[in-house]
Amino acid sequence: MGALALTMTSCETENVSETNATARQASMTTAVAAAPIDNLTPCAHSELLAGQRYDAGDIKVYFDQDNLYVEYQASINWHLRKTHLYVGDQRLIPLTRLGNPNVEFFPIQQTLSEGTQTVMYTFPKTNLRKCFIISAYAEVYKTDSSGEIVQVESAWSTGERFNEDGWGMYFDVCQSDCSN
Repeated sequence: MGALALTMTSCETENVSETNATARQASMTTAVAAAPIDNLTPCAHSELLAGQRYDAGDIKVYFDQDNLYVEYQASINWHLRKTHLYVGDQRLIPLTRLGNPNVEFFPIQQTLSEGTQTVMYTFPKTNLRKCFIISAYAEVYKTDSSGEIVQVESAWSTGERFNEDGWGMYFDVCQSDCSN
């Protein structure tokens, strides 16, 4: 009985600390209403890789004087169904016990039931460090010329892998590299 109580307590403590870390991250990078980026040039870019081999689109990063913009842009015939986004300190990203990113705990998530080709998220620059990571995940689907869904995949922004066993990835961004 004592061993069971100890096990329950240790699992509870781990879940609480994961929840607290996620809450801290969410408060640091709460998305605000997106602004037009027509006059901005992307300063960082990552391919959106579906099923570990298909180019399903791009993740583009923009800065203006006040904000960071992260844009998911699907390729022709690909559509975004769900997005999960982490922007911040690499040490705070929610991970599973095996060291893979846990997208269900990413602070920015959106379900797009109709599917879309573009999604934009905006973050105040004041909440960001000078250098940080972006890890962008999406559930995507591909349609044929008649609009029928012919393929459904998970997709990650390309970059560094979190570990060699998984294919979750992130890429680095520094504000100093991105001046418009």
